Amino acid sequence: MEKLEFLKKLPIFFNLKDEEIISVLKFFKYYEESFKKNDFIFEIEKKIDKIGIIIFGEINIIKEDFWGNRNILNKFREGEIFGEVFALSKASSNIMVEASQDCRILFLDLKNFSIENKKNSEEITKFLSNIFKISLKKNILFTEKLEHISKKSIREKIISYLSTEAQKNKTNSFLIKFDRQELADYLFVERSALSRELSSMKKDRLIDYKKNHFTLIK
Repeated sequence: MEKLEFLKKLPIFFNLKDEEIISVLKFFKYYEESFKKNDFIFEIEKKIDKIGIIIFGEINIIKEDFWGNRNILNKFREGEIFGEVFALSKASSNIMVEASQDCRILFLDLKNFSIENKKNSEEITKFLSNIFKISLKKNILFTEKLEHISKKSIREKIISYLSTEAQKNKTNSFLIKFDRQELADYLFVERSALSRELSSMKKDRLIDYKKNHFTLIK
């Protein structure tokens, strides 16, 4: 299979042999689809019955309130998965998935799959175990986001987010995955207010930055 070397390195196929990966892909009737930047991959209130694996590009997971205010829950990149919780739970979507760059997605169709089937093969069982581990890590990321947006001021939200990124990268100088608008949507603040506060923090010698590269200053 053409993409096997790429797929076998992904967490979703951890501990699966080549033939087992191929078996999983065939079992879920895999197919690929390309999307342009700003295309919607999944829409709100539509049933999500497939898991997406990002072959290349980036996507944003978005929640909108009643008035259309966007909140980016997370961004996923090459090799990461999305849609798994909805696909396995058979629940209607309360989020949207948007291509933040041109991207290509490999889909696994779970429309007729039941997680409670006791006759699932060994490779399917290992595959599902990997998905649960990935979902647990995503829950940790969501908890981090709640911590950031619960801060009272924009500065406190920025400090919380950048401090977490510095800890993850184990350095005070690092790249973030969001552009300015995406960061504003992620922290649930206005872009203009975010830009003003970043500029103010730079003047106060708390941070330095150029585009998506940030340095925290003690």
